[in-house]
Amino acid sequence: MKIAISATEQNENSRVSDRFARAEYFIIYDHDSLTFKSIENPAKKEGSGAGGKAVKVLGDLGVDIVLVPELGPKALDALNAFEIKSYQYPREKTVREVIYMYFEKKLPELLVSTSKGRH
Repeated sequence: MKIAISATEQNENSRVSDRFARAEYFIIYDHDSLTFKSIENPAKKEGSGAGGKAVKVLGDLGVDIVLVPELGPKALDALNAFEIKSYQYPREKTVREVIYMYFEKKLPELLVSTSKGRH
């Protein structure tokens, strides 16, 4: 299982981002190998469609779950199309903290969008 987390920096000890599709980085946690990998978010500077592009990148990487602060309707639709589940984390945490929160079942699953989306 692979989990992607929106992050402000390139490691698991960085703060989580307050945005999904325009986050600086995604930290990918591979639960099978217990490893972290960082990728720069190629969608962060898109004029529009950042959510769909970010989801496609994560889908191509085999991500099963995303941990995010919020989701717009288009990003949620794209995640559903790729069959990627999403869970909402609280702000002001580290990537590592929200991973633990996910495995402790403390994060709510996002079944509806939580924002109107932004450009």
